[in-house]
Amino acid sequence: MGRGQSAVEYLLIIAVALVLLGITIHYLRGTAENVPQNLKVNVDPYISPNTTVNTGDVKIEAWVEKVSSDEYKVWYRIWALRSPIRKAQLALVCMNKPANVAGYQVITHTGPLEPVNYWSNYWTPVKEDYFPCYLDVYIWK
Repeated sequence: MGRGQSAVEYLLIIAVALVLLGITIHYLRGTAENVPQNLKVNVDPYISPNTTVNTGDVKIEAWVEKVSSDEYKVWYRIWALRSPIRKAQLALVCMNKPANVAGYQVITHTGPLEPVNYWSNYWTPVKEDYFPCYLDVYIWK
């Protein structure tokens, strides 16, 4: 065995370990991008008629507007504050809603939504008896 041969072998082992570490980090970073951020925003005309959730990167505003004696319109805005949003899905989940009521489908927005900008939409009519409700929001960055 020549002098310094084991040092070269150690350098090769370190190089292989660094390559494997790089491949692992690359794989995990790609997997993490497909995991959405989940936020829940309470909506109730009596308890929380205007609600804002701010994470620093994303801000969600929700508010209730009365449209008749016992019906409401539930509005929302999703703001991209610091980084773009690729996609957002929202569902209005009401605790007292009968199972056969239509009109509460999941709303999907696809991006990119560049900062500072927002998506907005609403559900209507939401009967007064259906409250309390919350927005179940999934955001992909």
